[in-house]
Amino acid sequence: MFKLFKKKDFEPDDDAIRAVADGKMILPCEIKDAVFSGELMGQTIGIIPENGKVVSPISGTLEVMYPTGHAFAVRGMNGVGILVHIGIDTVTLNGKGFKILKKQGDSVIAGENVVTVDLHYLQESGIDSTIMIVETEPGTDGKTKFIDPCEVKRNQIISM
Repeated sequence: MFKLFKKKDFEPDDDAIRAVADGKMILPCEIKDAVFSGELMGQTIGIIPENGKVVSPISGTLEVMYPTGHAFAVRGMNGVGILVHIGIDTVTLNGKGFKILKKQGDSVIAGENVVTVDLHYLQESGIDSTIMIVETEPGTDGKTKFIDPCEVKRNQIISM
């Protein structure tokens, strides 16, 4: 009964894009990978994570879950497509250091845990842990406006 009075952080069908991890949000030009810094796959923002919990940026369907756990894509209820890529060149780790918590085809709610990553292992492996959030397919509103780079918390709204 008390759940009725609990304040909600979000509505599962809202159009906001949320931070996928706790950390420092950075501009694309600060990402140390030409594909992401050049926004060749779509509008991009980066997060330098403080811990290894990675959540869905939007509510929708987990359309792609790479078997290595280094990347996943979510299709929002409004048609928006978001790719989350964890680290730079992490595909070379063949899944080591990643734990997949959801499977392709699952419904996810913004802020729901999808993957955990061992940041210490990435660091030991000489891998940049920056997480890229790429709007591969924008909604009908066109280009998303992101908040200015700052410290963010998982599930914090980062789009305006």
